[in-house]
Amino acid sequence: MISLHRDRSSQAIAAKYRGVKKLAQDLVLLQAQREVLRGTMAQHTFLATYWKTAKSQLKKESNGKCAYCEATTDIVAHGDVEHYRPKGIYWWLAYTYDNYLYACQICNQVYKSDHFPLPGTTRLPAPAVTAQLSDAELAQLAGFLSPDPLGGATSYSLSQYAQAHRQERALLLDPYADDPAQYFAYEADAVMQEVMLVAATPHYQAHLQAAEDYYGLNRVELKSNRYKVYKLFQLLRRSLAATTDAQLQRDIQQQLLDMQADDYLFAGMNRYFARQPIKA
Repeated sequence: MISLHRDRSSQAIAAKYRGVKKLAQDLVLLQAQREVLRGTMAQHTFLATYWKTAKSQLKKESNGKCAYCEATTDIVAHGDVEHYRPKGIYWWLAYTYDNYLYACQICNQVYKSDHFPLPGTTRLPAPAVTAQLSDAELAQLAGFLSPDPLGGATSYSLSQYAQAHRQERALLLDPYADDPAQYFAYEADAVMQEVMLVAATPHYQAHLQAAEDYYGLNRVELKSNRYKVYKLFQLLRRSLAATTDAQLQRDIQQQLLDMQADDYLFAGMNRYFARQPIKA
């Protein structure tokens, strides 16, 4: 997993996710919640076609890789628009662009589903909806659900959203908001021919456990595929140290840099080992 960055431009983010169109969709969610509280609806029914529009941009931002496991989705599994905070729990974030990322179906559907573990019991507070609120009163709440991805239209700012994320202290990382390199390290096993994701320090053991349980980041196929990339990376590092050919040195250095680029398979792992001493 590596850090990701959102392109906050009107060219990248469709109009439906911002401005008055976002406020209209927030109102739809608030009205639905009122009906759930009134008992006229059993549960929220979300419009899945709404977030699918974001898929191409999110895929571009994660370089065609799953935002969680860094596998190339065109090879391993199809990609989904994933709700980082599950819509089954955080209903008011179902149509929030900043809650979307691109993830493979294995991480998203097989492992994560609606799981969202916290170190405590305090979740982001839900909007104060009651069964008695009128449409006009709900409309006044619409601007307070979540931020506009371009920073306008709503009374809930992007900085407030970031602060709320830090305060909730979720055990599952959001690569758009958290730096995975702070939490995770890697451990190679030459006998098993695997590379395990491990906690960077004991303090982050709970985050590692959550990543294993709900992102599947130490599933067998990932560990073995990481090792194949790791072997090549280490071979290049040893070759660089051994050769005196100037042109070959430049070529190897460039390949090592390429393997740490955002679009390379398991770039987070490669960056970690680039900082470690070379093993024989």
